[in-house]
Amino acid sequence: MNKTLLSVAIAVTSCAAAADYDSLEYIGKPATKHTIEANSALDKTLPWHDTSAFERSERGLIAAFGEHSAAELRNSRGYLEVDDIRRDRPETVNPSIWRQGAMNYASGGLYEVTDGIYQIRGADLSNMTIYRSDNGYIIHDPLITREAASAAWDFAKQHLPAINGEHKVTGIIYSHTHPDHYGGVRGLFEDGQLPEGVDVFAPKDFMEELLSEGLLAGNAMGRRAQYQYGNTLPDSAYGVVDNALGMGMSKGEITLIPPTVIIEDREETITIDGLEMLFINMPGAEAPTEMINYVPAYNSLNTAELTYDGQHNIYTFRGAQTRDSLAWTKYLSEIKLRFADKVDNIHAAHSAPVWNNPGTDENEIAEYLTMQRDNYGFIHNQTLRLANQGVKINDIGRAVEQIVPDSQQQTWASRGYHGSYSHNARGVINLYLGYHDMNPTNINPLTNVERSCLYVQTAGTDTVYKQAQHHFNQGAYQEASTLLNDIVNCDPSDTKARELLADSWEQQGYQSETMAWRNSYLQGASELRTNHIPEALKAVSSDIMSQMTTAGFLDFMAVSVDASKVPADMAFNFNIIHPEINEVHYVEFSNANLAPLQVEKAISDVDLTLSIERADLIAIITGQASLEQLIKEKKVNVNGDISVINKLKSVSVHFSQNFEIVPIIK
Repeated sequence: MNKTLLSVAIAVTSCAAAADYDSLEYIGKPATKHTIEANSALDKTLPWHDTSAFERSERGLIAAFGEHSAAELRNSRGYLEVDDIRRDRPETVNPSIWRQGAMNYASGGLYEVTDGIYQIRGADLSNMTIYRSDNGYIIHDPLITREAASAAWDFAKQHLPAINGEHKVTGIIYSHTHPDHYGGVRGLFEDGQLPEGVDVFAPKDFMEELLSEGLLAGNAMGRRAQYQYGNTLPDSAYGVVDNALGMGMSKGEITLIPPTVIIEDREETITIDGLEMLFINMPGAEAPTEMINYVPAYNSLNTAELTYDGQHNIYTFRGAQTRDSLAWTKYLSEIKLRFADKVDNIHAAHSAPVWNNPGTDENEIAEYLTMQRDNYGFIHNQTLRLANQGVKINDIGRAVEQIVPDSQQQTWASRGYHGSYSHNARGVINLYLGYHDMNPTNINPLTNVERSCLYVQTAGTDTVYKQAQHHFNQGAYQEASTLLNDIVNCDPSDTKARELLADSWEQQGYQSETMAWRNSYLQGASELRTNHIPEALKAVSSDIMSQMTTAGFLDFMAVSVDASKVPADMAFNFNIIHPEINEVHYVEFSNANLAPLQVEKAISDVDLTLSIERADLIAIITGQASLEQLIKEKKVNVNGDISVINKLKSVSVHFSQNFEIVPIIK
């Protein structure tokens, strides 16, 4: 339960460092006067008078992490002392994201949402929600890692009453397919195994979407996530200070117990150990598949990740399909109309709950849902209005930024901590119209290196560098980095340009309100200065790989084929049969392409048929066995030419995450 990011950032002192390509340590430089002025100017425009998020974060604290009592924790942190938050802000951090970090840091322990509903907040990026049932507790979204979930549940058990003499897990709910909502599940049980009689509930198409989103482009997604989340940057005023949805991500093993009950219908009422829940599927918005749940006995609604104290991603830097912001707004309208006047609170996977105030005319839940809905609706509708008036994809972000209404700018939960108006607007236009701006020059564009070299060779390196230095000195860091990026793309060994490009990205990071922007700028600066690509975290663990379908594995094999290695005459076909479940897959290889398809029965005219139980295929996929070993053990029945498998291996690649995003000196 490491919650050090903000405290470390407060303690860090300024230090300057020149580029050192023999060192793998990233050391940030101080903020320039232009960055200090820009951040100070923004500070004066923010709604500091609104401390409601801090009040909600403190409400219901049962036990804080560490040795402090709840009262001592509040007094020592002084969350509501906004002047302290503003005064403690390092010059290298945008004031709005610093305040978001302080708000996320405000949660640290076990909280009561209402009698019977509890949350562990601040132990991981997401919240673990705990519902009391007849004979124990139902766990909703068990964090990212086994280690974090185990520690969080152990902490909760110290402070929640035993039921029938024990703290028994009576059910598990996954709201959606992102790892911070299922990855810690095995940590809830001492042996990591689901006890008999305990069900895991998940929305429709959960396993299919989980594997689809994280597998086929998973290698690239993992590398890109380094930039979005900055998970290899230091936790400091020169690195990560907040992760928008929460303080940070736990480290450890991402696990998965497959769902035992799928909510197939749009709405289903399920009773889990005596506690009735209404599940409602709301797919295609924040996640490809997702569900909310209403608990009548506690008059509470869990909105999953459809709401949180900030603007979410419509397009996410790490990758994944662009979300449907129109569907998102309609879901929020539905939630408002059906539940805002009915429930006592809404609680979610991130941030603190929102409560209504009995005995007053105020409906805090309705106001909160209205602003969240209108935030995404504004981005969707204004982006398409501007697109219909001819604004292009690379201009749409700035155009939308210029017309954001004051009501949204003055609401903390609408500000761009996870998503931003700029990159979300570009996501919307790409969803509807695609990447092409219709300028004929861009129909078949030059490569990045070709384009950069064209500009640099036309103007001359010295001229481009001098102009970049001029812009940097004026505080025009984006203009400087645009020019310097061309020099470095064309000649990665130009250390002078690399240093100034790193400096310009760094200052833009210091000024960024959006977590992904800050982290991306600083990660890029780090790789320029160190000339090193750090090892990325892998979200697809062996536990998740073991749940892969054969169809999914074959689709992944198709992506792994390197067409440049394929001989012109290479062609073959084969069957894979799982006899114990009567499942057959047919695969053709032709024209440098692998084409798998699940079929009713084996195709007769093939080069090879492999009969292998699915569990043994999974053992091969996860590296616990080899095909040759299983053949020797007679666990695989081979009929035909086994060499076609070696042919496939010979043209397949093993993906590595050490590919360049910024140029590396070879």
